[in-house]
Amino acid sequence: MTIKRIMTAVAASGAVLVIAASPAFAARAPQEHQHAAPAKAKAHAGMDAKCQAMMAEKQTMMADMKAADQRVDGLVATMNAASGMAKADATTAVVSEMAAQRKTMRDGMMKMEEDMMAHMMEHMKAGKDSMAMCPMMKQMGG
Repeated sequence: MTIKRIMTAVAASGAVLVIAASPAFAARAPQEHQHAAPAKAKAHAGMDAKCQAMMAEKQTMMADMKAADQRVDGLVATMNAASGMAKADATTAVVSEMAAQRKTMRDGMMKMEEDMMAHMMEHMKAGKDSMAMCPMMKQMGG
């Protein structure tokens, strides 16, 4: 026999074994409990609350950023209207505010990233359709 024929025979034998063993493996597979659906519904209800909390946190962050922008705008207006030593003081106020905001924003973004990753992992554990139903994920997707 040639190597090609031997390989074909081995592959065919393997396929026959897989097909023959399939019913035995299917019988050993754990069966889903009939009361699993209500448990999934409860898990999804809890996930909905977490999704809504995540959305509220995002809205708060956006409102905080808008307020921070308004503070800088006010300081810049004061700086632009000032002259002499008052302009130097106003410029210092603008730079100080922007530096503080940058640190606050960086810290907030790092926390949000951690929270978002944890949220996504919870969805992955909850099942394949869980993430698609998340309002936060829907908003990010489009």
